[in-house]
Amino acid sequence: MVTQVGIAGCGLMGSAIADTNLQAGFDVVIFDIKERQLSNAKEKLDKKINESNQLATVKYTNKISSLENCDLIIECLTEDENTKSNFFKKIELNCDRTTIIATNTSSISINRLASSLQYPERFLGLHFMNPPQIIKLVEIINHNALDKRVLKEITQYLDVMDMISIECNDKPGFIVNRVLLPMINEAIYCYENGTSDAKSIDTALKVGANHPMGPLELADFIGLDTCLSILRILQKDFNDAKYKPCPLLEEYVQCGKLGRKTKEGFYKY
Repeated sequence: MVTQVGIAGCGLMGSAIADTNLQAGFDVVIFDIKERQLSNAKEKLDKKINESNQLATVKYTNKISSLENCDLIIECLTEDENTKSNFFKKIELNCDRTTIIATNTSSISINRLASSLQYPERFLGLHFMNPPQIIKLVEIINHNALDKRVLKEITQYLDVMDMISIECNDKPGFIVNRVLLPMINEAIYCYENGTSDAKSIDTALKVGANHPMGPLELADFIGLDTCLSILRILQKDFNDAKYKPCPLLEEYVQCGKLGRKTKEGFYKY
């Protein structure tokens, strides 16, 4: 039974997942090696805890050993396979064998990541959407060695969090990003070749397709660097040129225009 949750990496997504867990009443341990990240997360989360009078507790730490008593550890590090794999090797040395380890990767193969672990049967993918406080979907990604008892426990944990979970097999991009990112990429191509301006492209999808957010606005919200990373993984894993990132997306990322987090992407903030 999950009672204490560890969050590894407290950037935008890690902090949001931690917030969602605290709202559901789970005690949380947030780990990050960057003190600035920890300070930012503490400022945001402590304020919300005080305002809502939550009873759940949160601990902030730069020591990986502080995750040792967690029942579930959710990795939210940068979307890089080597970074994640190296973390999993370290975390297995600092937690109980019964601890469930999950990755919030949005596109990297769960089977490949599982191969980094000594006990892959307790590892799985948990892809939360951004922001999880509003978007209640979580993709549970299976892999070949997953223990079905772990799957059942995770499903119960997500039920307590009032999240809607779906199971999917380990295919590139899973479900959401395999469908979503090619659409975003095509919208960027439309913008690049002068089909229309950003606002009109977004309005077309919001009104014409009943999307709550336009594709360029959504790309800025996700982070253009994250969009680029996912598209590159899709292109590589499928070996299909249809996933090739739009050159304008690559140009924006190289220039540091990453969307909302840098105050500029397809829009200025």
